[in-house]
Amino acid sequence: ASSPLFLLPLHDAAPLYPTLRDQHLETIGPNLRARAETLRRSRSRFSDRDAAASRDLSELHRFVRGIPAFARDLRSLTHHIHLAEEVKKKAERPAFRRRWEVERSMLESEPRYDALEEGVAEEMEMERWLRLLCLQSLTGNGIKATRYDALRKEAVQTYGYECLWILRDLEKAGFLRKRETFFMDSMATSYSNLRKALNLIVPEVDPARPEDVAYVSSGYAPWQKRAF
Repeated sequence: ASSPLFLLPLHDAAPLYPTLRDQHLETIGPNLRARAETLRRSRSRFSDRDAAASRDLSELHRFVRGIPAFARDLRSLTHHIHLAEEVKKKAERPAFRRRWEVERSMLESEPRYDALEEGVAEEMEMERWLRLLCLQSLTGNGIKATRYDALRKEAVQTYGYECLWILRDLEKAGFLRKRETFFMDSMATSYSNLRKALNLIVPEVDPARPEDVAYVSSGYAPWQKRAF
């Protein structure tokens, strides 16, 4: 039977969370192991019979008073280990890695029409597909007219005529734009200029010793963090 669901508060007053909240997934594992080793040593100091026999009453009294805090820290450690395992499993799934790779390519101003075509052919969730389409348009200074017309046709066939009205609304809002074919994909765009000016892509980051906010997503820094 599956374990019952429960709420796990994540705030600065919670044990462990303040020290883990800003860490990269690659560094959380070693930090949790170090914390587990600290708790193990703390427990072994009083579980050893020979050592316990030599302790005076004041030491035993301090140990007894510390039992609730020890139990709380152990429970928190167990919860965070389970959380880290779940996040790691999701992050290592092929679908997640594929999605990350496609979005990262678009953020580096690479056209990924292949991913958009595959997505609509595989009947990807419409909302997710539309987000990718908008990302391609915003980072590529629009979408080639021929590509856009073909993608729109396939989207209507897959998602229905409702998608046509959504695409029209996204065009009016400025999230989608059809561009003429004379504009080459390799030409500089307003986004590519912004990407370079704000240094949004950092090729080399060290998750263990982060010196830039880009370490959070393995090399991409949200422009909001750079601008403000």
